[in-house]
Amino acid sequence: MNSRIRFLSAAITLSILVSVNPAFAAANPKPLPGVTAAELTTNLENRRWSCLKPQKAKDTTTINCSSKDKTATVAILGTTAKNITSITVNSTTRISYGWPRFIATLPIDGVDPTAAQKWVTTALSAKTSTSKIFGGVKFSVVKGSGIARTLTIAHNSLSTFR
Repeated sequence: MNSRIRFLSAAITLSILVSVNPAFAAANPKPLPGVTAAELTTNLENRRWSCLKPQKAKDTTTINCSSKDKTATVAILGTTAKNITSITVNSTTRISYGWPRFIATLPIDGVDPTAAQKWVTTALSAKTSTSKIFGGVKFSVVKGSGIARTLTIAHNSLSTFR
């Protein structure tokens, strides 16, 4: 898959997630406790990812990052860069499945990172989309076309897929 198709796929997926996720419509969305955009983007950039500057709209801040080989993207959304309400990881190749597993280990208060990573590893290989709640935070793996997978992490109170 060429880079233009991967980019368009990520953009379409992100726009769908933004349109159906109530985190962007809620008056006071709950942030993911213990995670900031600065920590996450620094971790990704230390792994040779590139992250764009935060884009601010009405009550939403968005930061987009992509892996060096462009096989994975991360969208960080929040009310501010310090109050992240959701993290979405798109992987377009099996090799890039390591990135959702890595993001699952983020230090989110109340979430056992080892258990979350183990569940994400299993969910990435599943034949259907699935989700699980860890400490009030919902992890959802959506099976895309072919081998593409999307991991979304958001506070359970924001989830549309209960």
